[in-house]
Amino acid sequence: MASNLQRCKETIEWAGRAGIQTLNMHLNNGIYFTLPHERMWINEQYESEFNKLLFESYSQLYQLADSLDVILSIENTCNFHIPFISRALEMLRKFENFSLTWDVGHDAKVHFKEETVFREYTDRIKHMHLHDCDDKSDHQPLYSGYVPIKDRLHFAENYGLSVVIEVKTSTSLRESVEQIKKNYK
Repeated sequence: MASNLQRCKETIEWAGRAGIQTLNMHLNNGIYFTLPHERMWINEQYESEFNKLLFESYSQLYQLADSLDVILSIENTCNFHIPFISRALEMLRKFENFSLTWDVGHDAKVHFKEETVFREYTDRIKHMHLHDCDDKSDHQPLYSGYVPIKDRLHFAENYGLSVVIEVKTSTSLRESVEQIKKNYK
């Protein structure tokens, strides 16, 4: 854990020197065992220890990020709807500079189970990763899947979020920008 924490600190310092305003962090679920009827997460089985380490780590990371004018924003990775992760977010919410990145394609990948979590934290969402999702994969060009792109763009506009179109190829990026021009507003 100490080396991971140190690597995060070095990344924040680098971002500060490079003038990067927002860094996305992933809140990892950890290791799990697949049992006949459920998935058993080790971090959930040892949740109090997980939360203690998480709190101590983010306390240091938020302090460093704040001193360098870098926003640390926790991005959903198809896990915000998992109860022990939701509880961890509630704990981290106590930090004044706690913020979130709403990856709308990841949310769609889990059938919008994370949207309710984000609706509870509207004042803490600072950034959005925008891409579409279909039954095969996410990070698809905009308006090619089932993410309500127009709704998400309105949300971003209403709450003053920065938005990154997060697709895999330059062709997909150009296509997405053209689709926004045609379909938004």
